[in-house]
Amino acid sequence: MGNVDEELLYAIRAMEVLLQSGVGIVEAMKHVADEDYGDLSVEFGRIFKAIDAGAGMSEAVRKQMRATSSAGLRHTLSALAMSIEQDTNVIDRLRSIADKESRSRRIELQAFVESLSAVSEQFLIISVLVPIIVVIMAVIDALVGGAGGAFGGNMPRMPPACTPILFLLAMLAIAGLIVRTRSQEPKI
Repeated sequence: MGNVDEELLYAIRAMEVLLQSGVGIVEAMKHVADEDYGDLSVEFGRIFKAIDAGAGMSEAVRKQMRATSSAGLRHTLSALAMSIEQDTNVIDRLRSIADKESRSRRIELQAFVESLSAVSEQFLIISVLVPIIVVIMAVIDALVGGAGGAFGGNMPRMPPACTPILFLLAMLAIAGLIVRTRSQEPKI
């Protein structure tokens, strides 16, 4: 249902424009079914399949309204069904649903943007500070090894593979942060 919710706002706005230009509700709904609104077009297509099978327009819309798991689509189909049954102006109802959906998306996007400040600090630490620390450790290890016994002779040394492994771990951590951030991104 994620695809339905992603496309719902655009479909509502398109239907709103079509209705304002004088197109009827059925034609506006047919536009959504025929155009590329992903799974939302499939949902609206089911309404027209039910109508082709003999169901009334209002009955087909209500049946699809009960079958969908998307709350936004359920509200939209409810408004369309009431408009069909009561022959009322659906434009204001669609505009209200679209405004509510738009507001919800803005809140979701705002929360995501605010969460990015902590992620940016993690990126900074991993991408800048960790490599600097690794280089400093490698330089100190080389100085201790080159000085021989000057620093006590028994100083432990870093294994030769330690520096590349630490850089690899830093790169993996950066890749992990990127994947985690992308997965948290709102699908708006």
